[in-house]
Amino acid sequence: MQFEASRARPNLDQLKASYLESLVLKNYSPLSVRQNDQNLRIFLSWLKGRGITDPGQVDAPLFEQYKAYLSTGYVTRKGKPLCSNTIIPRLYNVQNWFEWMRKKGVVMSNLIAGVKLPRFMQRLPRGVLRQDEIRRVMAQPDIRTPLGYRDRTMMEVLYSTGVRARELVSLRVPDVDMSKKAARVRNGKGGKDRFVPLSTPCCRFVARYLEEIRPELVAGMKPCGNNWIKKAGTAEDFLFVSAYGGTFSSQWLNQLMTDYLRKAGIARPVSPVHGFRHSVATHLIEDGMDVRYVQAMLGQYQFHGDLHACRARDIAQDAQALPPARVGRGRSAALR
Repeated sequence: MQFEASRARPNLDQLKASYLESLVLKNYSPLSVRQNDQNLRIFLSWLKGRGITDPGQVDAPLFEQYKAYLSTGYVTRKGKPLCSNTIIPRLYNVQNWFEWMRKKGVVMSNLIAGVKLPRFMQRLPRGVLRQDEIRRVMAQPDIRTPLGYRDRTMMEVLYSTGVRARELVSLRVPDVDMSKKAARVRNGKGGKDRFVPLSTPCCRFVARYLEEIRPELVAGMKPCGNNWIKKAGTAEDFLFVSAYGGTFSSQWLNQLMTDYLRKAGIARPVSPVHGFRHSVATHLIEDGMDVRYVQAMLGQYQFHGDLHACRARDIAQDAQALPPARVGRGRSAALR
């Protein structure tokens, strides 16, 4: 809907609310909408501190000042400056918002579109688990118990597919195709579906889980006062079920994996579920799989810095392994 010039121009807060509503209608994930909301609120707070209430007053020089403020004047709660990878979405979200306002006729032109974003810093993956560490973590659940077997099955699926926490807890029984050794991830990042492979060991665990363990969990094996009656049998056809027979959240999954990492003696900082995801990407690339296949498997529709950096590390290692006279040729071969 176009904003008519004859009407009073909505204020910035109203424009932000309308923009966020448009993102919801475009099927942006709740997390993306929240991140846009946060980044736009920071920008609006900065504008209000300078007495700016009209979007028409925002031009390239002013936006360059905001960019400099994020780089040098803004600090986190821990008193640390922002890195460029954090600054980029804060600027990019604002530029997209003003482009939306241009299309709606709120501003004549998007004066900040040409402001260059900071360079993306490509780092090696942090918190990647080695294969022996993965085995140690997987050895922690007691597979002689229903809950331990369920937890081990979740780990097998995580390491086989590299799915996100939200994608794992959203898997349903019909999404798993044992004959094709694959699972369908519905409504992944960007609202897109994709198929992910299930390894042979993973299929064995999933098969027994579906046949023996899941029916016991769905019935509700751990009564907890009157709440148990409400939770039992509410899992519908979700693949992984809580001890009460219901579903569980990605926050609960993160806490569960944190406990297993601690039991495995892994003291360094590792993201509980995303660490598995980074490890899958790193191990597959180290084994020779093309980066773009890994990208498609993980549902990373924009090239992630970790994938770039992992490939760059492999090229650097190949170059170091060659005699000095052949370094140039080796790097070219690796790039091919």
